Amino acid sequence: MNRTIPTGALAGLLWAAAFCFYPEWTLVRWFIGVAGLTLLLSLWSGERAAKSPRAAAAGSFAFGLCAFAAGCYWIYHSVRIVSGGPVALAVALVVLLAAVIGCWYALGGYWAARMQPKRSWMALLVVLPCVLVLTEWLRGWVFTGFPWMSAGYLTAPVFAGRIPTMLAPLGGMYLVGLTTALLAGACLFVWRSAPSPVTRAVGLLLLLGGAAGLGQISLPAQDGPSRGQLHARLVQGGIPQERKWLDEEFLPTLTRYELLSFGQPMAGGPPGPALIVWPEVAVPQTQDFVRDYLDEMDRLLRARRIALALGILTETDAGRFNSLIVLGNGQGTYHKHHLVPFGEFFPVPDAIRDWLLSMNLPASDLVPGPAGQAPIMAGEAVCGVSICYEAAFGSEQRGWAPAAEVLINVSNDGWFGDTVALEQHLDMARVRAMETGRYLLRVTGTGITAAVDPGGRIIDRLPKYEAGFLDVSVARLTGTTPYVRYGEWPVVVLCLLLGIALPVVLCHARRVASE
Repeated sequence: MNRTIPTGALAGLLWAAAFCFYPEWTLVRWFIGVAGLTLLLSLWSGERAAKSPRAAAAGSFAFGLCAFAAGCYWIYHSVRIVSGGPVALAVALVVLLAAVIGCWYALGGYWAARMQPKRSWMALLVVLPCVLVLTEWLRGWVFTGFPWMSAGYLTAPVFAGRIPTMLAPLGGMYLVGLTTALLAGACLFVWRSAPSPVTRAVGLLLLLGGAAGLGQISLPAQDGPSRGQLHARLVQGGIPQERKWLDEEFLPTLTRYELLSFGQPMAGGPPGPALIVWPEVAVPQTQDFVRDYLDEMDRLLRARRIALALGILTETDAGRFNSLIVLGNGQGTYHKHHLVPFGEFFPVPDAIRDWLLSMNLPASDLVPGPAGQAPIMAGEAVCGVSICYEAAFGSEQRGWAPAAEVLINVSNDGWFGDTVALEQHLDMARVRAMETGRYLLRVTGTGITAAVDPGGRIIDRLPKYEAGFLDVSVARLTGTTPYVRYGEWPVVVLCLLLGIALPVVLCHARRVASE
């Protein structure tokens, strides 16, 4: 027990570090992440783990606690620095989230240590990687899920547009994560089974060097069947979150977005943008409050045959929604479906909810939009929409395809300040483009606004915390990837068979043989 907790803590800190080096040193942070996973699997395997599954669980809990307390430190920034909440509350929220996730890893570690096969190759190359993926899948699904910093979100963006990311459209983020876990298991197998330090070093060099070398082979940037081009302007207002809702900023905010949207011709001359996108809650008021303004904007946009998709809060008898509405030469309204717990709704009794709000928690009371909403239209272009946190969930975003020809993600990451959360969020959104085989237009209030191709490569991006716009022309693609068709279920079922059912069968066979 004494050694497992420090080992788990070190593994967790390495895993956090792998998600904190942006955007430089991408390959270095991938190596660091693989080292962290290898250390974690070392807690789950071997005679020592088999003799004390509780120790493996304790070390795994330390992994989750340290990894997510360090890698998600931006929660503290959001609560304390941006919102001015109490230090104790900000620290408590970071630790509580990390502890909950640590419990998932403790559960996985206990099962892996207790049920690991006797043959080390089978444990490290089959069972344990599958258990790790199941652990990540559970924490990304149960209680609305938190898939942040999953293994697939490390490997897929690092090797965007290269051979390893061919797996994303096949089985999604979890298939990419499974190959990462398999590599970590193979590294541990070589470390333990090599007869000498020289063969150990050579084996690790071949494994990691080969994987990294494979990851340098680029895939051709070739689009699938297309229905033409969509010319779009992505507008980033650059207004800090601390000033966004001030009364004196309301009119200057509208003026800034209008100038960025219409004040300059599209680079390269005609054709002009068919679609302009403003970020999440770009207009800091409810739709009813600015109804006259929106009606006049709609009239002007129709005359110019331009569609404008803008984020705004809408209200009905059902409650208040976080929405994206379309004005001008388009149609549709999307209400955010997957809300952020304790940020957009409170799964706690009213007394606790009121107390949290009194502590300046960066939150608001919203209701979720219905499932199965229709995509929005920009002229003839069909666009699937995600708002902010929804971009982390591939299982939900794949539902837009094959109908949607382009993906749009709008967000307000100003809550996070200039922290690594901005890059982490962008990386998750990039994986959605890979999984669905669609171009992604990502528009944020303060950064990072970017256009992403179906291989996950960033076509162009705007600097953080600067006002500006990005003009892009992207193909309106059709077709269906295997992931869009089947989701992550093939990977989950495979991991259930190899990570849960197989150890049970082998354990039963050993008991029968010993009787």
